[in-house]
Amino acid sequence: MRNVKCEIQGLFAGFKPALLFLLFLVIISQHSFAQFSAGVDDTINPGVPVTLTATFGKVATGVYTQDNRVEGPFDIGFTFTFYGKKHTTFSICENGWISFTHQPFWGATSNMRIPSAAPTSPKDCILGSMQDFNPITAGSPYIFYQTIGEAPHRRLVVMWCQCQMYDCPSSVATFQIVLIEGDTIENHIFSKPSCGWKDNRGTLGLQNETGFLCDTIPNKNRNWTSWTASQEGWRYVPASADNYTVTQIPYRLEPITPGDKITYHWYQGSEFLSDQKNLVVSPMVTTTYTAVCNLCSGQEYVDHVTVHVIPAIPDAFTPNGDGLNDKFRIVGLPSEHITHFNLQIFSRWGQLVFTTQDILDSWDGTKSGAVCQEGVYFWVIYYEDNKKAKISNRGTVMLLR
Repeated sequence: MRNVKCEIQGLFAGFKPALLFLLFLVIISQHSFAQFSAGVDDTINPGVPVTLTATFGKVATGVYTQDNRVEGPFDIGFTFTFYGKKHTTFSICENGWISFTHQPFWGATSNMRIPSAAPTSPKDCILGSMQDFNPITAGSPYIFYQTIGEAPHRRLVVMWCQCQMYDCPSSVATFQIVLIEGDTIENHIFSKPSCGWKDNRGTLGLQNETGFLCDTIPNKNRNWTSWTASQEGWRYVPASADNYTVTQIPYRLEPITPGDKITYHWYQGSEFLSDQKNLVVSPMVTTTYTAVCNLCSGQEYVDHVTVHVIPAIPDAFTPNGDGLNDKFRIVGLPSEHITHFNLQIFSRWGQLVFTTQDILDSWDGTKSGAVCQEGVYFWVIYYEDNKKAKISNRGTVMLLR
């Protein structure tokens, strides 16, 4: 029985629609999109180096492809049910859709009206924004996929990032198809603009393995028509083995990192500091830093991290066993980013009295178990972070008994 939500006239057509991309900035806080993080707040002594790291999701697998090609099959990472049948693999077409049946010749179909039982029409498929993309000018890979999360709440995320349209090189689209462990599907579109190539026809929806059942977007004509979308989300939930309930949901890109199509920028107030993922800072006073992540040359996220500076590195300590200020330790060296570390303490005559490669270690005022004399001692710290940045600092401390 045909799904009544689909149109009777499901025909194959090789029209080439295109997109006009509107590049704009979207600033969203960490409270709305917690997948981007500037890291946790840290506490240091004045001038002690600390490494800040911005992160956005897992690094995804890039799919290298050519024009009108289907790549795969790839592992989903879990069992997924589509129109009542279970699947563990999927294939990707560069023209904006995935399928649970691998048929390379379907890649030549750049857009179509569903349902379509024509032999050349993709079946068993999810159309996330089916149009004719151009990997030759876009530069492959611009398609990425990654399974994220833990069972039983895993998600397969397939992402088209900055996809140039055929005959419209300045028009690009960014969107995701998301399979949620079980049988639910989401489609998140950051930008799907328009251009005049072949009437800008595109399709959103699902089609079963025979091409006689489909589900499209309610109250919107998105089936082989000209349309645009910006920051839009849709969810497909099975109502039966032959039918899905389709509802609009809040737009939210899932956190996967699309290769090199992501940039990071660090700021202190309005002052630009770095365009690297990691930033080494040594503030003398408590300071808040801002990290900005730009994804697929459009979607932008912002997060903040504060480095709290406690009073100056102690210039004196009293190792007398009273439980107060008995040891000398420097605060604020982030162990998760350290590859090499060394703290050395010298007497006034240059004799090494203490050394450690443990950043959590402290000096108790002894040398090889023997009590050191009162007086001034000199300390030097050195560490190398996971970006091979070499940092050092030095000072003095008074040992009092």
